[in-house]
Amino acid sequence: MPFVKDALYSYMTIPEHLEPLIDTLPVQRLRRVRQLAGTEYVYPGATHTRFEHSLGVMHLAGRLCDSLNDNAGKTIVGDDDKKAIMAAALVHDVGHGPFSHVFEKLYEAQHKNHEDITRWLVQTELAGMIENMGLDPATIASLATGHAVDDDRLFMSQIVAGTIDCDSLDYLVRDSYYTGAVVGNLDVQRILLMTRVLNGNLAFDIKIGVPIIEGYFLLRVNSFKQIYFHKTSRSAQIMIYNALENKKDEFQLGVFDTPKDFLKWDDWTLWTTIQDDPFMVKLKRREMLKMVFERINVTEHQDKRLTDDEIKEMEREIAENAGVDENVVFIDLPYLATVPYAHATSFDPEDIPICDISDEGTIIQKLSDLSALFSVLKGYYNIIRVYTWDEHREEVAKAARQVLAGT
Repeated sequence: MPFVKDALYSYMTIPEHLEPLIDTLPVQRLRRVRQLAGTEYVYPGATHTRFEHSLGVMHLAGRLCDSLNDNAGKTIVGDDDKKAIMAAALVHDVGHGPFSHVFEKLYEAQHKNHEDITRWLVQTELAGMIENMGLDPATIASLATGHAVDDDRLFMSQIVAGTIDCDSLDYLVRDSYYTGAVVGNLDVQRILLMTRVLNGNLAFDIKIGVPIIEGYFLLRVNSFKQIYFHKTSRSAQIMIYNALENKKDEFQLGVFDTPKDFLKWDDWTLWTTIQDDPFMVKLKRREMLKMVFERINVTEHQDKRLTDDEIKEMEREIAENAGVDENVVFIDLPYLATVPYAHATSFDPEDIPICDISDEGTIIQKLSDLSALFSVLKGYYNIIRVYTWDEHREEVAKAARQVLAGT
């Protein structure tokens, strides 16, 4: 069986039946799509790609399937199921566009996201290859994006894309490693070993130790604060997005009539296409937008998201108060649900099932009932930031405080 050397897991074996799928264009394209767009302007080492992440998720998914069988003392994930789950893990990110989530904003108005594109590609461009493996493309598409394929076996769809899933177990540790931002430790192997299937859902044995599960959420929150929502990383993303907006009509960006219309774009081809835009010219010199205002609200319930028109109106008001052109004021609204929502679950989608197994039977409890820390962390981070160019910092900062004081 072939293997690859990985920075996190040392040697990862590659099942031979998955080799042809790895060598398809949609998967190989991920070598040219970085995991963290703009983060390299903060952490120079953050140039890893979605390709190694996808291999890592595939590896963890296979390990978790084996652990579930071992913990059950019987086969609950058969060979065909494991084959499907690992294939889904491998292709779960093929729908990501260049520059990570920045490109995705181009087709938000069409009510599409990278998961929709993934399902589309799996059932079109990859369908023949998947069928040749004896698998159903529609099933793989659902498993890859966390949608139920069997109401009695929801855990199948929770392995790749659930609450604590193989996707996040890989990217949280991988992103921390490549950025060098040590925002917490996570014992991934222990989590895999102590995960069980109860009532058709993934659950975590209390013997894992509640602090390890708490550590997952601490790492998640700190990663968003220090990596994904870093003010300079977001500055780079704002600049890239505005360049994309300027060029989208000229190059039909975000318009995909066929899979090839999407697959031709990666970080390399898109950077070359938009590099002469004024925003990109500044970015190449690291002449970044500067954050001049920030407020963070933590709420128990999800706040209503502002529309694009409402954001534009706030930018105009700030610009008018500052006496500057409205095109030099940029509002950014990073948002985080501390507990990732699970599409396919019969449990509370915003909590974690913890099981206590003894000779007397099995008790299932909510993590929020066992962990005061989790209860404190659980909620929604709603951030509002204002950016402008260096020469307008003072006046825009003052105007932002005036306009946004009561929001």
